[in-house]
Amino acid sequence: MALKIGRVEIGFQALFSLTAIAIAYAYLGSYSRTLLSQPDDYFKAGLLFVLAIAGIFAIPQSLGGLLAAIAAISTVYWQSQSNLTLSLITAIACLTIYLIGFRDLRYESAPDKKLSIVEIVATIITIAFTVAIAMIISQIQAPLNWIVSIAIGAIAGAITLIGKQLSYLDLSPKVIGRLFGIVTVSSFAVGFVIRAFLYATTKAIELS
Repeated sequence: MALKIGRVEIGFQALFSLTAIAIAYAYLGSYSRTLLSQPDDYFKAGLLFVLAIAGIFAIPQSLGGLLAAIAAISTVYWQSQSNLTLSLITAIACLTIYLIGFRDLRYESAPDKKLSIVEIVATIITIAFTVAIAMIISQIQAPLNWIVSIAIGAIAGAITLIGKQLSYLDLSPKVIGRLFGIVTVSSFAVGFVIRAFLYATTKAIELS
């Protein structure tokens, strides 16, 4: 099963991962707009914006998906005040997404391969991005429940897979980067605009 957009054909697993990451970027955009409503949080909003931009370049090439997934599970455990059940639900969701997507990838083990500086930096950014998203969703959807835990796990699983999935689309790196950039930037913008609209509406009601 695949979705064909022009000459680009995206498999169901890759499409699901892109959708999950798009949702993550929408949350990131929404939370960034929330921070901008408080002058004391401008610096945090700037950091999130930088992280969002860095993630566009880092996530598709990162080899740190497993570490990012572990970081997401740990974040849920921390945000839920050491709730082991919710952490386990996150782990199961992440593992399920990973196994479903992994079976279609032609994985080749390379235990002796050394990571380049770019790959190491991309891995660190990916882990930071995943932790930030898990914390943002946990705060926006507080208190944490099993649905939120599944969502965080699904996003973490998508981040783990998306690099390999995009590499098997038989597209040039430039086209892949453009595709991923369009998905993430547009999702960030949608989340930002929706939150800005809700903020403006709330302010108008308070003034009336």
